[in-house]
Amino acid sequence: MSRYINNNSWNRWVLYFYWVLSTVVLTITECIHLVQYGGKAWQGGPLFPDGYGSASLCMLLSLLLAEVLYRNMKRYFDYILIAMGLVYAVIVMLTFGREVQGLYIGLDLPIIVALFYFSHSRLWFATILTLSSYIAMMVMVEPFKTYIGFLDLIAVIGMIMGTSLVGLAILKRGNELQHALERAVTSEIEAFADAVATQNASKYDYLTGLYNHITYQEYLTALIQQHEVYQLPLQLAVLDIDNFKTINDSFGHHAGDLVLKEMALLLQECLSTEDVAARYGGEEFVLLLTGKSTEQSHQLLEEIRQKLASTAFSVIMHQKVTISVGMVEYKAGQGKDDLFQRADAYLYEAKRTGKNRVVSPHRKGHEDANQISECS
Repeated sequence: MSRYINNNSWNRWVLYFYWVLSTVVLTITECIHLVQYGGKAWQGGPLFPDGYGSASLCMLLSLLLAEVLYRNMKRYFDYILIAMGLVYAVIVMLTFGREVQGLYIGLDLPIIVALFYFSHSRLWFATILTLSSYIAMMVMVEPFKTYIGFLDLIAVIGMIMGTSLVGLAILKRGNELQHALERAVTSEIEAFADAVATQNASKYDYLTGLYNHITYQEYLTALIQQHEVYQLPLQLAVLDIDNFKTINDSFGHHAGDLVLKEMALLLQECLSTEDVAARYGGEEFVLLLTGKSTEQSHQLLEEIRQKLASTAFSVIMHQKVTISVGMVEYKAGQGKDDLFQRADAYLYEAKRTGKNRVVSPHRKGHEDANQISECS
């Protein structure tokens, strides 16, 4: 379908070319007429005895017919334009052939037009059509023989065949270049895909799909720099799954991996696009919360904790999993190492004081909730 659309657009330009060509040919021949005959009547050719007028009328009628066919036979219009090139060449030869030598070179016109479409079938069509039409004219148009000798006949046939062979060579070379370009594009796409895969492998955690430890460090550095300039709120939360070793020991590491994946899905569901979730290592996760007050971030972590605590995991006999969380807010000039150490200290306090809780300087521990909040 795309080839048909492209040819349709190109056909319009070829038709414009024929309009221009008609104007140029008729203008040049009229100038020659004026120079040679001083305005006297053109002697004409074997088919158009009144010369210029008949040729002009034929060219105009062929162009108008082509415009009609362009709107009604677009699927086959490529071949119509190729045949039209032959019609032009024949009109010029039969009209002005006696007075202007070498006009038989116009028989190359349909072959040249066929090359525009970069198609072997159209090139062969133009070659066969031109050769058969030329031979038919030699046989059927008696006056045509008077100024076309045997040597001219051989020369014209040789010209047509030579132009066709050159066209075939052009198409062959074009196909080679096209295939080379396709291979280059394919290689570039494959290289890009490999680069993306490599980048993803170095950016994301292979098990959970969250950012990995390295990417977390990069984001933390960038967000701290942003905070120092714009004083935007930034909190760091460190999450650890409670009793995760017991899960691995009781149900196997595969079950533990599935729990980690579910944990990652929960974090992705609850966090906004402005936040960053990463797997820090093992069963430990880190969250970078932005654009929220400390109270809002603490409440978000409570919602995550409560939702996880209410979820029964089928891979561990429908048991529930809890997390302990330590959270701190970044203070200007603090540095990321000190920030993490403080958050990790609050995580240790959450573990030490009973687990399944969120601890931060803002709020110690948690209040039990009767309703489980839905993450947004």
